[in-house]
Amino acid sequence: MKNRWKVTSFAMAFAWSGLMPALAHADPVWDRIRSSGHLVCGAIPSDPIGSWVDPKTGQWEGYEIELCRQMASDLSKTMGKKIEPEFRETGWNTVVLDIQSQKIDIWPGMSATPERQKALSMVGPIYTLAMCGMVGRNFQTKDTWADLNKSNVRIATVTGTSVETAFKKTAPEAQQVTLAGYSEVTMAVQSGRADLMGADVLRCLNVAKSAPNAFSGVVYPKPIQSLDSSAGVLKSADHLTAWLQKWADEKRTSGDVKKLFLSVFQKAGLDASKIPPDVQF
Repeated sequence: MKNRWKVTSFAMAFAWSGLMPALAHADPVWDRIRSSGHLVCGAIPSDPIGSWVDPKTGQWEGYEIELCRQMASDLSKTMGKKIEPEFRETGWNTVVLDIQSQKIDIWPGMSATPERQKALSMVGPIYTLAMCGMVGRNFQTKDTWADLNKSNVRIATVTGTSVETAFKKTAPEAQQVTLAGYSEVTMAVQSGRADLMGADVLRCLNVAKSAPNAFSGVVYPKPIQSLDSSAGVLKSADHLTAWLQKWADEKRTSGDVKKLFLSVFQKAGLDASKIPPDVQF
């Protein structure tokens, strides 16, 4: 009887040891996507270029939306079943909590700040955004960082953004004028308080369309410097995280991500012809 107990105990321990790796690597998000047939992505109604609702069709559009659609399409091949993209409204002030509460599965584009890395798995970069500057009408500059990195150059950026951090790092000798929002930054350049509005390629394209007479042009300082954007997913989504990282690397290397952005720019009515050919996404 005693020996039989030992054998039974050993068998149970062996069985549990075989199950532990599977349990330890369970991914609730991956399993839910496969079970439901839906990849739930966040969408922000007022996020210019990133996501918006087309008033004619009532459908979501934008590069964040197209990234999710492509992810769902490729997940369909991986999972061997149709995965439909589903969009649920979120906001910049709630997106992290919405992922943690599993209201949404993913938000495909945000900076991997230390705070977000503590709260989420940040996968990426999913895409990169080249840094650029909207040039004031009375300011003359060439298209190099060396020309901007001078003590008599005044660069205006929005306080607390990754763009502010990047311009301070890349042009440390310039005078940095940091303001609360892009409307204040625009006014600073127009009034002569600043020489250049520091931004990323999306912002520069949008400003060039909405305020064509406010600036003399746009400059992409060389060598091209870019800001990384990552996808945020649940911390325990190990399987999805690994799949997304491989997906992002392949899509960026193949140039598919750049094609996706250029297609969205066309839909948004933005003039992408002025983007230097060496700018990637």
